[in-house]
Amino acid sequence: MIIIYKEFIKNNINKLTMNDLEKYAIKNNIEYTKYELIIIYNFIKYNYLELLNENIKVFEEIKGKINPNLYKKLLNLYIEYKQKYLQK
Repeated sequence: MIIIYKEFIKNNINKLTMNDLEKYAIKNNIEYTKYELIIIYNFIKYNYLELLNENIKVFEEIKGKINPNLYKKLLNLYIEYKQKYLQK
């Protein structure tokens, strides 16, 4: 099942929009600025393979660029989804 999730993301990452991220953030009560949204969007688009391969160190790239609370929330979400969808 893990392979299916990874392939789905690989095949659909090019369809991800900033509007999708905005909707997700609103739905999950995540506060951000427009600048942070752009940073996160680019981070996901250009680092999704590292994220799928469970390279958590890639988060260091955005650590000083976004609000610390937002960073912590994103990191926690990544860990949560990683455990749910990427680990056996």
